[in-house]
Amino acid sequence: MRTKYLFAIALLLFSILLIFSFNHNITPYMSVSEVVKMGYAKNVQVKGTIVVGSTHYKNGTLIFKLTDGKSEITVYYKGALSNYEEGIQAVVSGDYKNGIFYAKKIYTKCPSKYEVK
Repeated sequence: MRTKYLFAIALLLFSILLIFSFNHNITPYMSVSEVVKMGYAKNVQVKGTIVVGSTHYKNGTLIFKLTDGKSEITVYYKGALSNYEEGIQAVVSGDYKNGIFYAKKIYTKCPSKYEVK
């Protein structure tokens, strides 16, 4: 009988831990305007378009602007890139603070999708 109670308590604690862990790792999608309005956001994904002419590097950090057509944010990113091109849609994942988005990951759509046929 005591073993059943211990097993039930362990299962309950494991379930609570699993739910907390799952909820903690959910990363919501937001627009650039929503993030700017909040002023601070942790562990979010922001979708927008990479502003043409905004890309440069400083001390090994890629710096560019992302827009949703209404607002712009400056993105800092250190890491590997694939399919990066100005003027295409992108999703950046990371934290926004002090007017800068510190990206941990950048996801871009394949630029060939936007070529005129």
